[in-house]
Amino acid sequence: MTVEEIRRALRDCFHPALKLNVEALGLIDDINVSPDKDAPGAGIPGVPQKHIVRLSVYRPTEDETATAMMTELIRNRLYGFPETGTVEITLLDGWTPQRLTDEAREQLAAQLRPQQLVQIRAKG
Repeated sequence: MTVEEIRRALRDCFHPALKLNVEALGLIDDINVSPDKDAPGAGIPGVPQKHIVRLSVYRPTEDETATAMMTELIRNRLYGFPETGTVEITLLDGWTPQRLTDEAREQLAAQLRPQQLVQIRAKG
């Protein structure tokens, strides 16, 4: 179980309000994977090693319901790995649009309706 495998899996997890995956939104700040030495069966030959997966995840909006749904999607996706014993998610504040991937920027721009666009004219 590697950090890259986890990042790939997180592409299946979407923020319910923004309709983009958590990787494209730049919500994942840090991933740490460590063996769970206290997991049931730990140290018994033939029993697969379980891991603790710790994530730091930014909240992109103040919508607590959407954040809760997103974190449960992440948790459920990671429990899909047989090696996952525990998932710990720490929520962070301070997300900015600069964390978006270029693809996410394009997708968000395409979702805007013309009436949401604002034209700015310079005085001159």
